[in-house]
Amino acid sequence: MEKIKENEFILLKSKDDFSYEHYKTAPLSMETGFFGTAGEGIKDNKGKITLFVDPRYHIQAEIQTKGKNVDVAKTDFKKPFLTYLKEFLPKNSTLYIPYKSTPFLFYKKLTEELNGVNIKTYNTPSDESSIDNNKEEIFEVAKNIAGKTQKEKLKKIKIENFLITDLVQIAYLLNLRSYKTNNASTFKAKLFIKNKGEVYLFTDYKTPLNFDFLIKKPIREFESFIKNINDEISIDEASISLFDYLLINNPVFIKKNPVVEMKSKKNKFELNHYKESFKRLDLALYSFREKIKEGLSEFELNEIFERELKKFGAKGTSFKTILAIGENSSIIHYTANSKDKILKKGDILLLDCGGYYEGGYATDITRAFYCKGKTPDERLKEIYTAVLKAQLNIYHSNILNCFELHMLAVKYLKKYQKQGFLFPHGLGHGVGIPVHEAPPTLSVNSKYKLKNNNIFTIEPGLYKENHFGIRLENTVYLEKNKKVSLSHFPYEEDLINYDMLTKKEQKWLFDWQETAKRIYEC
Repeated sequence: MEKIKENEFILLKSKDDFSYEHYKTAPLSMETGFFGTAGEGIKDNKGKITLFVDPRYHIQAEIQTKGKNVDVAKTDFKKPFLTYLKEFLPKNSTLYIPYKSTPFLFYKKLTEELNGVNIKTYNTPSDESSIDNNKEEIFEVAKNIAGKTQKEKLKKIKIENFLITDLVQIAYLLNLRSYKTNNASTFKAKLFIKNKGEVYLFTDYKTPLNFDFLIKKPIREFESFIKNINDEISIDEASISLFDYLLINNPVFIKKNPVVEMKSKKNKFELNHYKESFKRLDLALYSFREKIKEGLSEFELNEIFERELKKFGAKGTSFKTILAIGENSSIIHYTANSKDKILKKGDILLLDCGGYYEGGYATDITRAFYCKGKTPDERLKEIYTAVLKAQLNIYHSNILNCFELHMLAVKYLKKYQKQGFLFPHGLGHGVGIPVHEAPPTLSVNSKYKLKNNNIFTIEPGLYKENHFGIRLENTVYLEKNKKVSLSHFPYEEDLINYDMLTKKEQKWLFDWQETAKRIYEC
């Protein structure tokens, strides 16, 4: 876009496209050096950028933007980003927003809450030309994994003229996946379910030959197709970009998206696939643990782990692996994989990882390993056991309300704040085709109550900058209102202070470790 004037500002997003994630080529990353998957930047007419990041990214943003013309605004979870933005922008200023990467719902809230600010749109150049979709085939998920065919799923959609642009919803409904994009199993497409049962798929990817129920068109025809429809088009305002919304002549908002509800409650076939996938992930971790030794760098350890992941059947990683040694583990989403950071005796190694398997469903687990050779520091054992104590009590609680589960974690962890150890993120998130899928979300802002067959993570953690961080994460599902773990990897015995655990907690821990041992031996 053209050079902006005084009292004009540009919103920089962490994505080029609302539905298609290429963080490192997005404007925010290119101009600030910040590669986190969440963040907003505001650029003024002099080129100064204010980067707004929540507590998960405070340390990372400071490190990655050092030396650049960037101010890091460290937000918290007590108020939304729009409140910070309202306080930051002068009255009668102009804010340019990228309409391809801005969710419509965010735009709607902007116009409602930023009184006195003139909102204008701009377009960002897409990097889609770098992806040769015409040569990429989408693969179909077998029915014994998906549980339902595409036609069975589509039959449940009773909404006519329903436009779906969310990539996860499209992949789920059509039982289609692709590993063209790193750390994802979706593919670029738009789906339109017309009245009388006609289903249009706009994509440049090659689809399986037996998809005769689809009317397939190239993605370039999507805009003109939608613009030429004068009838009402139903959309979910929470999952459409501003760009796609503006194409529609007569939009109607649906009150409830049936696809979101369907995909959040996994059927028995999907659950069986998850169980098998997590067993293979556990086996990769066992094999990796045997190869941990002093003298290896973060880069080398990451290479070893991802090699083991694929050896046990993973098609790729479900997100960028977080592997951090020592003080780097205090950076929640650390992904630098330094060749210079070397593992020493007495160091901890934090590994947050996951893979995709035949079904294209994400897996996710976090463990902290100890490099043997010296007696573990007592403070390290205390913090590790505190996080473990929270993990055990949350898992065995009967609480189903997401907010209350998060506050249970706070109850066990807040006393360590006085020692500088913080719990600056939500307790967990839903898991599905992407590694982060809502619902549910387990956080201080969540009103969701867990439902049977929801899959979600429980991941309490404590972090102190320049010291270390501990996070212990298991992915679980709800069965008959009881939490059942999909993860079964053991906890690090060298780091457990049993004197901090009650007899009940010790029994829970013993049962966990024994179960993990049996599964591995099988």
